Amino acid sequence: MDSPAERKRPPEEPIDLLSPSPAGLKLKSPRISDSSISIIDLQDDENSTTEADKSQDEVQIVKRVHFDDIEHEVYYFKPYPVELDDEIASPEKASSKRTAEYTVLSSQHGRDRRLLRNIDKTDLKAAIKYGVKTPANPGRDGSSRWKFTYNNVVYITDSTCRQEITSYVEAIQIERHPISNALMDRHNEVKRILNDQPELCTGHAYIVVDQSGSMRNSDVNGFRDRSHASYGVMALDFVAEQLSTRNEDELLVESVTVIEMRNEGEIVLERQPFDWVLFNALVQRPRDSSPRSHGNFNPSLQLVRDLILKEYDLLKDKVEKDELPNFTLVFLSDGKPSDGYQNHQSRADVKMFDQQRVEMLQSLAQTLEQKFSLYAMGVGSSKMEFNALSTMVDVVKNAGGVGQFVHAGLDAITMSNSFSAISTTMTSVRTDLLASGQTAAADNTKKDFELRETGKIVGKVFKMDQFIHGKKYSIKRFRWDKELYKRKKSPWKDVGFAAHGANGFEMEKRPLGEGAERLAYRFNEINYNNETKMYKKVGKIMVAKNSILANEKETKEHFHSDFCRVQSKAYDLAEKFNHAVRTATRLKSVSDETRPPEIKFIMCHVYTYTDLETNEETAVLVERFLNGKFTKYNSNNGYVKRATDCVNNTRTIETVSGHVHLEEFLQAFSHWVYVESKNHMVVCDLQGVLNEEGRYPEFLLTDPAICTNSKGKDKNKEHRYGKTDMKLTGIRKFCHAHKCGLVCRGLGLPTLQSSLAANLDDRKPAAV
Repeated sequence: MDSPAERKRPPEEPIDLLSPSPAGLKLKSPRISDSSISIIDLQDDENSTTEADKSQDEVQIVKRVHFDDIEHEVYYFKPYPVELDDEIASPEKASSKRTAEYTVLSSQHGRDRRLLRNIDKTDLKAAIKYGVKTPANPGRDGSSRWKFTYNNVVYITDSTCRQEITSYVEAIQIERHPISNALMDRHNEVKRILNDQPELCTGHAYIVVDQSGSMRNSDVNGFRDRSHASYGVMALDFVAEQLSTRNEDELLVESVTVIEMRNEGEIVLERQPFDWVLFNALVQRPRDSSPRSHGNFNPSLQLVRDLILKEYDLLKDKVEKDELPNFTLVFLSDGKPSDGYQNHQSRADVKMFDQQRVEMLQSLAQTLEQKFSLYAMGVGSSKMEFNALSTMVDVVKNAGGVGQFVHAGLDAITMSNSFSAISTTMTSVRTDLLASGQTAAADNTKKDFELRETGKIVGKVFKMDQFIHGKKYSIKRFRWDKELYKRKKSPWKDVGFAAHGANGFEMEKRPLGEGAERLAYRFNEINYNNETKMYKKVGKIMVAKNSILANEKETKEHFHSDFCRVQSKAYDLAEKFNHAVRTATRLKSVSDETRPPEIKFIMCHVYTYTDLETNEETAVLVERFLNGKFTKYNSNNGYVKRATDCVNNTRTIETVSGHVHLEEFLQAFSHWVYVESKNHMVVCDLQGVLNEEGRYPEFLLTDPAICTNSKGKDKNKEHRYGKTDMKLTGIRKFCHAHKCGLVCRGLGLPTLQSSLAANLDDRKPAAV
């Protein structure tokens, strides 16, 4: 009777979430010779039995990957169910016998298989005792065989269960992610952007996977071999982990190139979008590729260098250096480079290859600096094998790039954690890139508001019972004139007061509101009577705006000039957009009582007042006061207001293509400008009110931002349209957040991301 240490409790029934793949279990075995037989004496060892007992209860969960709403647990190491009966011994149940009772004959082929796959004799003993026994495929002569499965290892024996035929590791099967039409549309859209608008890409990853012969070793738990483990963990922890945490509404433009390293480098995936299609390709790759030959570092590294420099040459005249995408190289190998060794070349030749690697990495790091990152990963038990990888990282760091070496070992969990760390770092770098430029205005300190509260108005302190009027000050009102600006003359045209009889103005000391760059004050033109010393307000209420920054050079020629120039440019673009909407057949209103809303940017002026005694001139920017609920519809940092953000927002118009929320026209306007400018400009930071006082609704907007990508056309590195011009960063953020709708399609705009994924709020367009 077995001792308690030798008895085994049935394990809990595991939940099988992995779909089997017979392709992963096929073997091509040579004919086994009856003459190559040896005897393995399986001694009953209490310690080994205890270890087997322990391993039976161990379940290590490496990663949870969310596919749709189902949580899939992927096991790298998982015991199989075993039926045990501790009370009744049965000759049909191997688990009821003493381990010492087993004597298994092992063929030479079986021994070689176990040696190659790092399968120990004690594993074989435990499999016979605790494994799941099922009929195996018959031998070539028709003889019956048995299959024992235990801890992801399969053993094939003859009909007597005494002769081992072969053994192999049963690899886990990673589910392929279902690809819907919407996901495929988005995949194709990103590929189009990568080809047509590469400046929108935020990152390129180049992954070199060692596929030399040593990657055939089956020494990583749960995987067929090292190659399978590399691709499997890469798919789960490098791709799926990032995708599962992303906002599905965002269109992130990133690419991945995979190079397999043997004698030469081979590009197997080039500039593929970072999405679930890529995940499936990585899952499939071990089935289509097999490790063989040598692992020469230099040819693969040469390929990577050429690809990166080609991308850089494409972008350097279009994008400022700080707006370049990030270039990441993940170099995965299980040993030393083979360059120069396989042909018995001299030590000098080997050093030459080493120097070539150094020069290639130095050229990349010196050219791209912090935009280039190298993550070198060593897969193997001995850290001494990876001195070359560690040296490569040091070269990159010393040349100005970013580098990190990771020894992943031969444990699936360690490999998983290593790829997760790389994934986290890349996510952080991408976030920093998209956030760059937002703090440009913050580099200037804000003014002290204490003086403002006591009556300081744009550089002049006076008592609140004293007014700005024509007697003490010389006052003028200017409009920014684009024609004068084009002729490179002073763009300011004197247009006089707005209201009849006005000879001065009044501005409240307390601001109505505060923006990122400006303070807003209530403003009125006045008629001042010099005899009675009385005044009255004339004309409409207006709003005065002044720079919030302490840089006193923000005068009429700087702060005010940028503001008016942006507003004027946005006004002209809005007029063209309104015409495009009016002439778009698919956006025609089904009723004469309604029509698509027009977009209008209100005009602004600058009032200057000069102290007649000191000759000191000060300026203030003024525009129309907007009645109604002031709303920000999108911004230059990627924010986009959705129609569903407001529960009570049901204002729509029925066009021949279907019902459209009025706010869709604003988002389409930003998209239209991007296309109209040949991908060089986006008008965003749209804010204002929806005016419904007239017959037809209209959007009255103010203070927009224009983000430009002017590299190549304008060598001036300053912001073309003021400090709110986030340049390429702002354009990227808009493209990531924008969701095309009926208005975009009605204008014939190319999609920035798949509109199918959004389902258009379940609207069904009418037939056109």
